[in-house]
Amino acid sequence: MTRTHRVVLNGILKPDQTMTYPLLPFEVPPHTGRIEVSYRYAGAIGSDPQLTGGNTVDIGIFDSRGASFMAEGFRGWSGSARSEFFISTTEATPGYMPGPLPAGTWNICLGAYKVADTGCAVEVTIEITESDGQEEAGFPQRLPLSNVPRHDVQRADGWYKGELHCHTVHSDGDSSPADVVRRAGALGLDYLAIMDHNVQSQQVALATVETPLMLIPGTEVTTYRGHWNTWGAGPWIDFRVLIEADMQAAVDRALAAGYLISCNHPKPFGPEWVYPKVTGFHCIEVWNGPWPAANDISLAYWDSRLRAGARIAAVGGSDCHFHKIEHPAKLGNPTTFIHCEGAPSPAALLGHLRAGHAFISEAPDGPELVLSAGGVLMGDSIRPEGASAAFTIHTRRAQGKTLQIVTAEGVVYQSTVTQPEWQRTIEVRVVQTSYVRCMLVSGSPEDLTVHAVSNPVYIESASHQN
Repeated sequence: MTRTHRVVLNGILKPDQTMTYPLLPFEVPPHTGRIEVSYRYAGAIGSDPQLTGGNTVDIGIFDSRGASFMAEGFRGWSGSARSEFFISTTEATPGYMPGPLPAGTWNICLGAYKVADTGCAVEVTIEITESDGQEEAGFPQRLPLSNVPRHDVQRADGWYKGELHCHTVHSDGDSSPADVVRRAGALGLDYLAIMDHNVQSQQVALATVETPLMLIPGTEVTTYRGHWNTWGAGPWIDFRVLIEADMQAAVDRALAAGYLISCNHPKPFGPEWVYPKVTGFHCIEVWNGPWPAANDISLAYWDSRLRAGARIAAVGGSDCHFHKIEHPAKLGNPTTFIHCEGAPSPAALLGHLRAGHAFISEAPDGPELVLSAGGVLMGDSIRPEGASAAFTIHTRRAQGKTLQIVTAEGVVYQSTVTQPEWQRTIEVRVVQTSYVRCMLVSGSPEDLTVHAVSNPVYIESASHQN
């Protein structure tokens, strides 16, 4: 015999609650088998940061294990992409984790992303279904971070191309994880990371997908004050950041859990990254979606960190959400190429990405750009004996593009690539720089299009430490 009862929660969000996370508690009785939630609010507008004059209210849920900052009770989040969701012991709406439904105080978590001057009335309706004789339920298995060498996909040149940042129906995308995996395979990618906003339920779906691709588990931690990626198979990381100390605490939690992390798209409407003093990032996403979408600002941010002495890898990701409609952000645009010695694995790829053994190209079949010096690959360092050092640049499919070599002093060399397979060794002055990197570009300095970006070779010398 089942019993269902309804709980209705009402509240008024005030303008001074903008970008906070109010909690609405409710009680869940023993032997609950299903919880259904729907909500509505006044003056709803889209989540695009350029839309103003109304309200955008996100929603998620925490179980009785706790809802305080970084508590363990997180069960899912859908932002403003859904008006309703459910959780049961065996299944759930994408973005939510099925499993045990423990009795006690649960919390609806609202995200007051935009609140109009007049305030915002919110109504949340909860349907709780109880049943007798409920069997014990466990949480489903998530995609692990495999370290098993993949001899079946090993490449002679050691380069593997893939997508580091895309989304599915488990946040605000339009396709299932299985469908995105198929699309990535059709593009000829070697690896794929699906980074749905704030959740890990996509990793449950990926754990059952059969594919030759190397699948990397991950989540995009999506705060109102900046986004960042966590690649790996560790615990959930809280996104409800209110101050700089919260952001640092969340980053520290991710580092302690062994995640590889990146500061994502630090550019206007990215949103901008507002906590530059937060430390610990291994990577910066310097290229997000089509190049003209303000990626020059993200690139400049990365350069500023390099000039300050940071050794932080550049990565790229399409941030693709939509496959069923025409959209400028397309899977694999850009593509990050990672060099991995021996047979690769998802864990090995992340290790080499952290080391900076990677470059970014505009597409899976776009220009390739490899920088080396002194017998080491980009991401590694050299100690020159004199004021200059020899750097070797190898490109493919880059004919007609302009090669630029960049140091802390700016662009110090440029030349036109003339052949489909092209290689040059160039002497570069390194007295006033701690790094040397390169790009393939076209267009005028005022309207530059970037086609590929290398990671740096770092310069070690006592004279370069200022």
